[in-house]
Amino acid sequence: MNCLRDNSSKPRFTVKKSFFPDLTYLDNDSRLHRVHPLVKLVLLISFSLTVFVVPSYTGEIILFGMLLIGFGMAGQGLLFYVRKLRFILIFGLLILAVQLLSVSEGTLLWQWWHLSVWSEGLTSGLTIMLRFINIIGSSYLFVVTTDPNRLAYSLMQIGVPYRFGFMLITALRFIPVFRLELEQVKNAQMAKGIDMEGLSPRQLIKAVKYLFVPLVISALSKVDSLTISMESRAFGLYPLRSYMHSQTLSVKDIVIMMAVPGLLLTLCLLLQ
Repeated sequence: MNCLRDNSSKPRFTVKKSFFPDLTYLDNDSRLHRVHPLVKLVLLISFSLTVFVVPSYTGEIILFGMLLIGFGMAGQGLLFYVRKLRFILIFGLLILAVQLLSVSEGTLLWQWWHLSVWSEGLTSGLTIMLRFINIIGSSYLFVVTTDPNRLAYSLMQIGVPYRFGFMLITALRFIPVFRLELEQVKNAQMAKGIDMEGLSPRQLIKAVKYLFVPLVISALSKVDSLTISMESRAFGLYPLRSYMHSQTLSVKDIVIMMAVPGLLLTLCLLLQ
C-alpha cells in the first residue's frame, strides 16, 4: 500500500507583493540613513513647500532630479523608485491625462476626432503630475530612511511631550502589523472556501464582512493589551522621561538645517 500522499492538489496561500508601497522603515547604513532625523524632517518640510511654490514644470523636474539623488544617497536607485512607487507614477499619469483632455486653452498641439491637446493643458498637467509625484516620493523617502524611534526620541528631546512621541511610534509600528494581519485573515477566509477576489459591489461587501470585521476585532484586542501594558508600567506618571540614547544635534546638523531652506528659497526665486 502506498502511504505517501500527493500534496500537489492542496491549495497554497502565499503573501503576494502588494501593488501599493510599503510604508515601513528600511534598515540600512547609507549616508541618508545616518543623517539626524530632525535634519531630514526639516529637509522634507522645506522640499514640500518648495514643490508647491515653484510655478512651472521646469522647477518640478529639477526637484524630481533632487529626489532621485536622495534615493541614490539612501542606497537605492531608479529601479527601486519605480518598483516601490509604480502606483503613484500611474496615478500621476492619470492626472496628466485628465488635464490634457479637460483644459482647452493656449495653442492647439494635437487633435483627432473630438480629442484635442492644448499647450496650457500640457504644461498644467505636467506641473500637477510632478507636484504629486514629488510630494509622495519625498514623503516615502523620509519614511523608509528615518527610524521612527529615533525620530520620536529626537522630537521628545527638543520639547515635544513624550505622550505624542509614543503615539507616533505606535502608529508607525502598527502599519506593517495590521497589513500582515490582513493577509493572514484573507488567507484564512480563502482556506474556508470564501472567494475574496474581484472588485464588484458584492465582493466589496463580502470583504467588509469577512476581512475588516476580524481585522477591527484583532486591532481592538491589540490596543487593549497595549493599554494594560502601559498602565502596569505607570506610563504618563512623570512629566519627563529618561532616554537610553541621546539624539543630540551636531554643529554640522544645525548648519544644514539653516542652509537648506535658504537654498530652496533661492531656487524658487530663480525660477519665478
